[in-house]
Amino acid sequence: MTQDFENSVMRKVAWRLIPFLSIGYMINALDRFNVSMAALTMNKELGLSASAYGLGAGAFFWSYVLFQFPANLMLARIGARVWIGIIMAIWGVCSAGTALITGETSFVAVRFLLGIAEAGFFPGVAYFMTCWFPAFYRGRMMGIFYAFGAFAGVLGGPLGAALLNLNGLFGIAGWQWIFLVEGIPAVLLALYGFATLSNRPIEAGWLAPAERTWLQQRLDTEAAAKSGSGMGVLRSIASSQMLMLTLSYVFIAYGVYAISFFLPLIVKSLGLSNTAIGYILVLPNLCGTVGMILFSRSSDRTGERIWHVVLPAALAGVGAMFAGLLLGNIYLTIGAFCIAVFGIASSLPVFWNLPTAYLGAGAAAGGIAFINSIGNISGYVAPQITGALHDATGGYKVPLIVTGAVVLAGAGLILASGIRKHIPQGGAIARGATVLH
Repeated sequence: MTQDFENSVMRKVAWRLIPFLSIGYMINALDRFNVSMAALTMNKELGLSASAYGLGAGAFFWSYVLFQFPANLMLARIGARVWIGIIMAIWGVCSAGTALITGETSFVAVRFLLGIAEAGFFPGVAYFMTCWFPAFYRGRMMGIFYAFGAFAGVLGGPLGAALLNLNGLFGIAGWQWIFLVEGIPAVLLALYGFATLSNRPIEAGWLAPAERTWLQQRLDTEAAAKSGSGMGVLRSIASSQMLMLTLSYVFIAYGVYAISFFLPLIVKSLGLSNTAIGYILVLPNLCGTVGMILFSRSSDRTGERIWHVVLPAALAGVGAMFAGLLLGNIYLTIGAFCIAVFGIASSLPVFWNLPTAYLGAGAAAGGIAFINSIGNISGYVAPQITGALHDATGGYKVPLIVTGAVVLAGAGLILASGIRKHIPQGGAIARGATVLH
């Protein structure tokens, strides 16, 4: 097959799948974190205390962590076309249903259900990518996917504020409008997915027979060549490389959640108004979006994986530490946060090339789910530690230095894991683009 043929096939696959998956991830992120905007009026109207609100918000991560592994095993069993659609539909219903809560019990219950529904989406997509995109293309596809998730951070604040202003329209409170408007699109997208997705290239009627055969053979050949292809799920997870890779993701995710949950409060402590905060927080999110795209494309172009994760993660750690040390100077602090978010966002899409390059096809779904579920424990731990350190020291300097140190440790663990010897380097991945003829 010629290079023009290959480019044509992969362009067709990308345009068919990536917009659907990426928009789904943007809605996924909006529906996960829109509660923070809704809480501005919801807590008072329902009489929720700060601890009750924290309990409900945290309930999402209880089920999100517990159900990722079984959810992704279901995906591998019944296929992406049905399972990803089911996941989208259920989380959309749960998110929209949050508009019906009446107090603490119903709030906790619906957030717990939302965690179950969303648990399988991200690891499911990461696995689905391995079923459609050869290694040479996978990094940039994950970069686009991640960029849409990051864009949700840019969109969420202004959109939530606009929906709060609809308070009283048709007798519906502003916070209820947030859940309704941001939940319904997931259900509509699920219906579109049922109609358009295929589990594997060989089943895709929208590809020509020669295109289907070439792509499926290419993916099957790559899967057979993976060093972990002979291992089962439990054995692959128990390997030292996978355990250290999982721990590194826990540390990197710590930085994600510590910064995400506290950045507005940190910026507010610098003496800025709420309106100014809303606009200023767009800057780090935009930097993160740009970083995701640049590093994922660079990784695919060069075929290098390890340093495209380690270097930006280390940059993120340094940026977070400098943000803590520079508190008091608004411009330098915001600049440090832009560096931190740029680095941590850049490392994430390329990171998922590490376990998928190591694991065989049979273990990929379970391995990805395991790493992501354990890593998201940080979603519950990081905010608590950050808050406790703030209360103990009276400021955010120490919490940010600790956050930076944890992320730096995550970067170091990737180097120490020995995963490098299992991943094709540089030209090996690039040459794989024309291996089959």
